[in-house]
Amino acid sequence: MITIKSINEINNIKRSVVTIGNFDGIHKGHEVLITKAVEYGKKNNIKSIVFTFENHPANYFVTDSIKNIISNEERINRLNELGVDLVVSIPFDECMTKISAQEFVEKILVDKLHVEKIIVGYDFTFARNKEGNTNVLRKLSKQYNYELEVIKPIKINGTRVSSTYIRNLLNEGNVYNIIPYLGHRYELQGTVVHAKKLGRTIGFPTANIEIDKDIIMPKNGIYATKIHIEGKTYFGATNIGYNPTVNGSKLSIETNILEFSEDIYGKLIKIEFLERIRDEEKFSSLDELKNQLKQDTNYVFEKYICKSEEFMIK
Repeated sequence: MITIKSINEINNIKRSVVTIGNFDGIHKGHEVLITKAVEYGKKNNIKSIVFTFENHPANYFVTDSIKNIISNEERINRLNELGVDLVVSIPFDECMTKISAQEFVEKILVDKLHVEKIIVGYDFTFARNKEGNTNVLRKLSKQYNYELEVIKPIKINGTRVSSTYIRNLLNEGNVYNIIPYLGHRYELQGTVVHAKKLGRTIGFPTANIEIDKDIIMPKNGIYATKIHIEGKTYFGATNIGYNPTVNGSKLSIETNILEFSEDIYGKLIKIEFLERIRDEEKFSSLDELKNQLKQDTNYVFEKYICKSEEFMIK
C-alpha cells in the first residue's frame, strides 16, 4: 500500500475508486465503505483509494475538540490490512476550508485521482462550510462521469455505528460493549517510561506508558487488560488516573503486568482493555491501597489466568 501526504505528490493514477472520510477508528461502519472500495477496485482492475486527513477537521476550528480513537500510524496499518491500494492522508488546513465542492471534485477527485466511482456514507459532507454532500456528488456525477454509491447507516444491535457512539462508550469506561462496533477490543500503545516507581515499594510494580496526547482514553479507573510485549502476551491490571492516594497531579496509564518481571523501559507495548473493574479511589493509607490492589490482581488472575487459589496473592 502507498501513502501520500500531499495533493502535489499524486501522479500516475489512471483509474480509481475512492472512498472519503475521517475514518477515525476504522470501526465496522468504516470497514463497509473501505471493503466495498477494495472489492470494486479488484473486480475492475483499478486503484482503491482512501482519501482522509491527518488531523480531524473539527480540531482545525477548535483545538482538541475531538480526540482520535486510534493513532494515524495505527489507522494506516489497518487500511493496509484491509487491502487498500493507496491512502491519501493530507493535513486539513486553510486550503481545505476554502475549496468549493465542485473544485474538490474536479481538481482532486477527477483531475488527480481519475475517479470512476465514489463511495461515501449517507451523512458525508465536504468542502467549505460543508457545502458538499451526497446530493451534490450525485449532481456532479453526471457532469464528470463517475458512479456514486451512498452507504446507508450500519447498525449493530439496533444502534448506528459511529465514532461518536464509540467515544461515548469510552467516556463511560464501557470497553466491553465497544467490541461489536469497533470490531476489536479497544487498545492503547505506547513506550514504557520511568515514573515515580511507587508501585514497586508496595509490591505492585507497574509499566507506565507515554501515549499520543491526541488519543482518547477510557474513563479513569482500574481495568483488566491484556498486554502485548515483543510478540508475547500477558494479563494485568491497568490504572488510568491521577493516583489520588498519593496526591498525584498528572494523568498516568500504568499497568501491573502479572507473572512478569523483565526490564521493558523504552520498549513499545500494546494494552488491550478487557473490562472495567472499578473506579479509581483515594485510600487513607498505602496499606489500604495495597489491599485493594491485591483484590484487583486476584480478580484478573481468577477470571483470565487461573482459578486455583494457590496462585492468588495473599
